Amino acid sequence: MRKKLLISFCVLFGALSLAAQSFAADKFGADRHTAKGVQCAACHGPDPKNPIYPEEAQCVACHDKAALAKKTQNLPQANPHAAPHNGDCTLCHMQHEPAVNYCAQCHNFKFNVK
Repeated sequence: MRKKLLISFCVLFGALSLAAQSFAADKFGADRHTAKGVQCAACHGPDPKNPIYPEEAQCVACHDKAALAKKTQNLPQANPHAAPHNGDCTLCHMQHEPAVNYCAQCHNFKFNVK
């Protein structure tokens, strides 16, 4: 189910970004990637009929996790990028869906997740 949804979103947002990149750039993380010229295959592999679901290793290939932790080190409640149980990037940054504050499942942190 999630794989089919991922394919649908990739196709949909690819089309949207080609038609109106300025509109798409503000919706989801995938749109920001597309607006910067990152192709779907960079994260999902070369086969659009069988896209891979990116894991943290794929994200940190381009996004330095230590730099992200430093960037968010002064958040008032906690640093989500340096948490002792920080999981996969896609727990918060889903790219094809609105971002979520995964930490809020257990904590009362009010992060503005992008």
